[in-house]
Amino acid sequence: MTVRNGNAVDYRHLALAFQMEAVPGEPGGGGSGPAYVLERWDKGSGVWRAAELRVANDVLPNSLVRGGTALARDAVWVERLRIRATAAAPVGSNPVMVSLVDTDRDARVAYTSVALSTRSA
Repeated sequence: MTVRNGNAVDYRHLALAFQMEAVPGEPGGGGSGPAYVLERWDKGSGVWRAAELRVANDVLPNSLVRGGTALARDAVWVERLRIRATAAAPVGSNPVMVSLVDTDRDARVAYTSVALSTRSA
């Protein structure tokens, strides 16, 4: 994900939040546990680390998002992420909703979604 701050304001704490809707149906290959696993690349250690992925059929409350990264005017912030479906994932389309939240104000400042489709093995 690439976040580009225009020339409007400096942000002290911006956080990316990821959510998918719970989709009923037959799992792709059976199994239990989380249907999807989201990971973020840790440049410092050179390893993938677990990232939070909320699965819910309601709106993500901005107040649940904590922390964040500073982003000055005209700055760019790049995060490398990956997601994988587990055997418990239902077959079909289920986009990942991405919110950019200013945690100082509990306000979403940007939103997008990323198409994701799971198929059986």
